[in-house]
Amino acid sequence: MNNTSKILVIGSALALSACGRPTQSDVNQAARNRATDVAKASQAAQPAVDAANRNLVTAQQNANIKIANATAAADHSINKATVIQAKAQAKADYNVAIARIEGNLKVAQEKCAMQPADAQTACEQNAQAIHDQDVSAAVARLDAVNQQPD
Repeated sequence: MNNTSKILVIGSALALSACGRPTQSDVNQAARNRATDVAKASQAAQPAVDAANRNLVTAQQNANIKIANATAAADHSINKATVIQAKAQAKADYNVAIARIEGNLKVAQEKCAMQPADAQTACEQNAQAIHDQDVSAAVARLDAVNQQPD
């Protein structure tokens, strides 16, 4: 009986140890189950992925619109500031031109006063004509800039 017990114990141990070992068939089945689970999870997640992609596209479009609007507003502000600066510069240039023109007239009148009496009138008329022409040109330059819309 001793040998029989030993055989039974050894046989039982071998049988029990064989039960816990996976076979290639078990591994293949687990791989198939995992692949099936991944496919099911991918199918289940696809609507959420599609919705997220649609949301992303909408967000990108909205961002592009905001960027375009901000760029247009900035361009408008820059253009307005440029026009304001150009008008201020034109006014300053006009004031300098008028001061120069008035100074030139005074110098011309002084030169005319040194002319003989019969030449003074023609000289003064010529000086006044040059003065008037220069003033008209300065006014025209100022008006041209001031006609730009703000």
